Amino acid sequence: MGKNTFQNASTKFLVIIWLLSLIVIFFESTVLKNINGFMLSIYILLVSPTIRRSLKFLCAALAIVTTAIAWKLDCWPLIWDGIEKAVLFAAFFGTLSLLRATADRRREILRSTESVERLGGEERNSGLLIGSFVLGSTLIVGVMAIFAPIVGRKAPLDVRKSAAEASQRGLCLSCLWSPFWVAMAVTSEHLPTVPLWQIMLSGFALSAIGLFTAQVLFTPNVNLRGLIGAILAFKPVFAPVAFAASAVLLLKAATTFTTLECLVMGVPMLCFITLALSGVKNLTSGIIQSGRGLSSISGEIVLLTCSFALGQVLQYYLEFIQIGTSILQLSPSPILLIGASVIIMTTCALIGIHQIVTLTLVLVAFNTPSIGLSNLALMQAGLLGWAFASMVGLSAVSVAAASSMFDVPIGRLSYGSNIKFVAIFTIIGITWITFLDHMAN
Repeated sequence: MGKNTFQNASTKFLVIIWLLSLIVIFFESTVLKNINGFMLSIYILLVSPTIRRSLKFLCAALAIVTTAIAWKLDCWPLIWDGIEKAVLFAAFFGTLSLLRATADRRREILRSTESVERLGGEERNSGLLIGSFVLGSTLIVGVMAIFAPIVGRKAPLDVRKSAAEASQRGLCLSCLWSPFWVAMAVTSEHLPTVPLWQIMLSGFALSAIGLFTAQVLFTPNVNLRGLIGAILAFKPVFAPVAFAASAVLLLKAATTFTTLECLVMGVPMLCFITLALSGVKNLTSGIIQSGRGLSSISGEIVLLTCSFALGQVLQYYLEFIQIGTSILQLSPSPILLIGASVIIMTTCALIGIHQIVTLTLVLVAFNTPSIGLSNLALMQAGLLGWAFASMVGLSAVSVAAASSMFDVPIGRLSYGSNIKFVAIFTIIGITWITFLDHMAN
């Protein structure tokens, strides 16, 4: 099978999975769920040989652990449950690809890019921090492709590195509140009782503190006027980003759909309408680009599926050994549980363990009512851990994207100045989340 033929086949499978997911959202059907799970299984078999080598090893390790637990406890059906849970997330990745293709055709993006080009020195890094925070709330890692050309590959390494790190900080802080991030979807799946508006409001406040902290640490010479100028450079994109987020919130408030279902259903509708209004040519080229972009997310889909399968059997295993009772006997304070959640995820990311895996572990281990940690605090701790892991993780997609787009060695980014930011903001974040837990309880 040729490379193009192979990519076309895998893309078609993902499109079918997305379409079936939409049908299942409206019409609950066990048969369709099973068909979609089967389609995802075939998709994984097709793309697994082509994913990054590091992901192959990680996915293989997850599969071995999952199989070992299922063998020991004879809970094989739980693996299938994990695959079925992952189906909607596979559709979500496809939604992100369409969102990126739509953004590439928005005039607001071009106008913002031109404004940022006029900034210089520390102001530019401040602009990249704020801009990647704003755009990263919807475009996720796609913002790297927008801002990297501003700096240019011919710029000195230290300039490219500082720009990439500033973009990483802003991008990953948006994970704390944005409903468009996979992290929000995963945590919402495990903690469905947390209202979306609560975690968005709490996360936005924490991310605002993070932006201020980053400004003080890395661009202290940028005064308020310079910062306002940097923020105004991104004024053209504020309206469409706010509209997209509001549309998801309204859909969630008006229906019984989960956050992830609202994203999978609502965002493509907005994208297709936007592309159609801009002309048939843009609509066609946007759909083609979105289809091509699906091949670049295959590794993440395989990893997410393996993680969900592990999560299902691991949850059963942790219940079997009564992990909640064991943790309760230790009588850990909320601040200790919150700190453990964030530090475990960040530390594991630094040695190459993807945050999808560690987030699942944290949510499964600590999501026990008798422990006493509120769901809101646990969810915020998971999102903070994800933000840090995405900022410095060796296997994080955002780090890989920044490394590629800004032409900076991945190790220089993972173990660069953002380690300093993570260390300082960990203390601030844990303090904030402990306060949240106190208010929730």
